[in-house]
Formats: sequence, C-alpha cells, structure tokens
Amino acid sequence: MKRLLFAALIGTAALVSFSSCKKEYITQEVNVLDGTSYVFPVKSTEWVKEGNNTYRKDIQISDLDKRYYEDGHVSVAINVDATPDRYEAIPSELYGYQFSYNYSIGVVRIYANDVSGTPAAPDNMIVKVVLTDATIGN
Repeated sequence: MKRLLFAALIGTAALVSFSSCKKEYITQEVNVLDGTSYVFPVKSTEWVKEGNNTYRKDIQISDLDKRYYEDGHVSVAINVDATPDRYEAIPSELYGYQFSYNYSIGVVRIYANDVSGTPAAPDNMIVKVVLTDATIGN
C-alpha cells in the first residue's frame, strides 16, 4: 500500500510540474519607420553651373534630419523626358552625363557632369529621393 501511495504521489508531482510549463514567445519591438519617397520635377533651367562641365541641383528635404543622416539611407533616381517609362538609379552615366549625388542634413545635392563635349544643363526630369530608416547596427 505504501508503494502504491508513493507511486501516486510521484505521478501527481510529475503531472503538476509538467502541466505548469508553458512556452513563452519573446517578440522584439523594433522602432523602424517605413521608407518615404519624394518626387521633384526639375527643369533644365534650374541647374546651377559649377566649373566647365558640371551642373548642380540642390533639393531641400526637411525630413532628412540627423537620424536619417546618421543611421538611415538616402537613394536617388531620375526619370528624364526621353525615357518617361522608367527611373534610372544614380550614380551612373546617362544621356551624356555622369550623374552623382551627396547629402547632408536637410539637402540632397545632385551633380551632372557633361561628358558629351558640348556643355549644357541636363534636360527636364523628375527626381525621386527615397529616405529609408534603419536601426542602428553598431
């Protein structure tokens, strides 16, 4: 009888200890914003000449703050009237120009270096700037 009670006691203890276990899921909240895109029409007359063959267009973006500058990503693409069905990512050489860009807080600067031999400002275009947020990795 003692053995039967002892076995029942062990069985009950095992049942209680195993039934109280539960899986816990830990979810990590990440404070990342979606990317934001901006589209700006740029006329050929808006480019400022710098040097012999280089033109610059400054685009003010108030959302390009310190957080985007330090931890986010900025990308730029252009859509020219000659090919209105697609955007071309820059930096690249397109339509007789070497396009590049840089940015700082509040402004994106696009450069067009004319490599065609006859310096002229780029044609009318649409510029798309995308700000992508990211979490700090280091």
